[in-house]
Amino acid sequence: MLAFHPTGTEPDTQRPDPQASPQAVAERGLRSSRYSALKHVSCDYQGGVLVLRGCLPTYYLKQIAQEVVTHQFDKVERLENRIQVVRPASR
Repeated sequence: MLAFHPTGTEPDTQRPDPQASPQAVAERGLRSSRYSALKHVSCDYQGGVLVLRGCLPTYYLKQIAQEVVTHQFDKVERLENRIQVVRPASR
């Protein structure tokens, strides 16, 4: 089956450091994304659950953040996307 990666979500060509925590691997993927807004998303990993937190301006970017993170792992036990979508205030 072919994998489809929306623009900007291509998996990192470097394999993650096996010694790195899942949190560090996920955050590295977000920081290396072409979407600058994803650099402000944080991750927590506890008890096999990876949690994404932060605020983004669109549901599209919320989904992209999730895709970027899931492509960093062969298998994610559980992922909770708690990113809030907050529209920027109009001027």
